[in-house]
Amino acid sequence: MEKEALIIEDLHHKYNNQKISNWILNSINLKIETGELLGLLGPSGCGKTTLLRLIAGFEYPSKGKIILNNREISNKYKILIPEKRKIGMVFQDYALFPHLTVLENAMFGLKNKKNKSRVDFLINIVGLNKFINRYPHELSGGQKQRLAIARALAPGTNFILLDEPFCSLDMHVKLKLRSELPNILRDCNASGLMVTHDPEEAMSICNKVAVMNEGKIHQIDSPIKLLENPKTLFVSNFILGNNILNIKKENNSYTCCLGKINNSYLKDKINIKFISISPKYISIKRSNNGEAIIVSKEFLGEYFIYKVSLNGETLRVRTNINNNFNIGDNCFLNISKESIFFLYPGAHKIFV
Repeated sequence: MEKEALIIEDLHHKYNNQKISNWILNSINLKIETGELLGLLGPSGCGKTTLLRLIAGFEYPSKGKIILNNREISNKYKILIPEKRKIGMVFQDYALFPHLTVLENAMFGLKNKKNKSRVDFLINIVGLNKFINRYPHELSGGQKQRLAIARALAPGTNFILLDEPFCSLDMHVKLKLRSELPNILRDCNASGLMVTHDPEEAMSICNKVAVMNEGKIHQIDSPIKLLENPKTLFVSNFILGNNILNIKKENNSYTCCLGKINNSYLKDKINIKFISISPKYISIKRSNNGEAIIVSKEFLGEYFIYKVSLNGETLRVRTNINNNFNIGDNCFLNISKESIFFLYPGAHKIFV
């Protein structure tokens, strides 16, 4: 096994004015191996930025420890100050110095300003070698973010923290730059942790993704494993965009608002409470007698996403563009043939 670049063990954190039960971070454990880019993914307010601040050295943890390159840098009693951690930081607002040129910005963290061979190497990697005399206001958003990455790596840094690095870029630039990031880190033999709230962003470029909510990490896995085996309801909903529906047991069968779930696998299961099913595995038909009602629709190029109310639950249903409904239409829903869904607790994967 390769050497771990970062290890976080049983990390807890809360602010002084909070009760002990309201942890901002609760029992965080993760490892990032050398050369790996880990995505820290979750909704706003889940604790991602707090964890980033603890790794950077801006906060003391309430409990647990952080180890970087085999050196303990944080625990409850002492922390290594940020400037001695050799961690590069890349922010969503670039944080460049407006009065310095591209070259001067990239060299800012160097102790020996005469030794700029690594800076030249990085500026070339990020494609700014023709712009070294320009100032930040003369660069595009993508060029500014490239410069921010080069500056973070310039002092010989081999670990980098990225805080929503692409959120202020337009879509075309975002897609191009995020596809380049893994190659930049690989060329510099660097590891990284990228904070994002965008599942597509994390899943597209990260070696592993840690899915976080309400201060806890629900699952750490490769993107493929997250898609194939979401271990919790939250991961299933946040990563796959699945509908989460209540299940009731009636006699020897289970039902949800979509009807009876016929599967021999369920006969021995007594604690199933929820079904997680993708919008694409729900069929929809127009019916004046249908109990489901269209409450909203969204056009996404190749298909529609309908939000449908049925028996007190709201579902998202995906159809092709030829299946056009209007808001307020009555319809009938059921589980499509040859579909896949998950049952919880237990994350049981069911094929119909």
